[in-house]
Amino acid sequence: MIHVVSKTHSRLATIIISFNAGSRVERLGGFNPGIAHMLEHSLFKGTSKRTASQIQREIAFLGGRSNAFTSHEAVAYYITVPYENLEKCVEILSDMVFDPVFPEEEILREIEVVKEEEASSLDDIGSFIWRGFSENFFSNYLSDPVLGTADSISKFSRDEIERFHSKYCNKKDAIISICSNLSKKEMKSILNRYFGKQTGKISSIGEFERASYKDSDTLTASKAGIEHTYVWMGMPGFTSPSENVFAAQIATTILGRGMDSRLFTEVREKNGLVYSVSSSYNDWEYGSVNIIDFSTRQANVQKAIDIVNVEIDKMKEALVSEEELQRAKNKMRSSFYSAIEDSYSIAYWGIKEKLFNKPSISEYIDGLESVTREGVREASRGMYDKNKRLTMICGGKEN
Repeated sequence: MIHVVSKTHSRLATIIISFNAGSRVERLGGFNPGIAHMLEHSLFKGTSKRTASQIQREIAFLGGRSNAFTSHEAVAYYITVPYENLEKCVEILSDMVFDPVFPEEEILREIEVVKEEEASSLDDIGSFIWRGFSENFFSNYLSDPVLGTADSISKFSRDEIERFHSKYCNKKDAIISICSNLSKKEMKSILNRYFGKQTGKISSIGEFERASYKDSDTLTASKAGIEHTYVWMGMPGFTSPSENVFAAQIATTILGRGMDSRLFTEVREKNGLVYSVSSSYNDWEYGSVNIIDFSTRQANVQKAIDIVNVEIDKMKEALVSEEELQRAKNKMRSSFYSAIEDSYSIAYWGIKEKLFNKPSISEYIDGLESVTREGVREASRGMYDKNKRLTMICGGKEN
């Protein structure tokens, strides 16, 4: 068990319990895809001390907001609450996570809820394209949908949920992060009281396959009810702790983040081909991707792609200006500061440090500041590899 204690000036406090038990461990353990996410729903359904409704009423009475999330790499359960009521919510969350009873009737009903969640996710154009994109871009666990599929969800059972919880969500393997305006001594005392003293380590889950990337390809898809054609152009990035990660994020910002970016200027402002165009960078423990995306009328697709290709080549061939570099650093600093203003974000950053060896907040800022013009070009050359690019083009279905 690992304890993480962080201070904030906010009067809202957060307690998070997380495990290295995201959807990627389903392959290792022989579980149905999506069971990690199903457990997320199930832990709100009652303990030996509280029913599902009692859990929600008690948290609401204390002014708390409870939630959870499942990613490829982690599951986490948390409550954000006025700091005066933090300790009581710590007790409730501990009870939920470590003493669930998985009532059969509640679980069967919740499986139906998850079926609805999976079906509705495909109504969203981004989720719809990501499903096809990830299946074809990644070779490892990142290709699996976190929610599972309609087929795998239909196979869930109470026993499987309980087995997954028992295997991967033990107290000894928890990373528990707390953030409030209380003193660190007070917060450590609360953690020790409800979870016991930390050992400073968690069990190794096993080896995960690293992503490998195929040669360039263009795939098409169609979806009823959309007017625009959506284009995603994805290329491999870098994985932490590569020193290129910071430069890659700066390059992504210069190329396609915001109305001052190169892509927005060239594709929208100068040519009027799109309403929006952007670039995003995502890295996981064993894989990464940089995606340039836009939507436009079908007749404009190739021209927009051609302009994107020109701007990618410029990033690889010429140094960005000093002004562009500093502007990108300022934008990223502003975005990052906004993201860690609340107790939840600070608490979760502590989870990422311990679980995935992410840099500390100060190390992250120092890493961004150390990026040079030459570093941006080097990262661009490694990241914008057209020979490893997957282009997904999704248009509307014809009647």
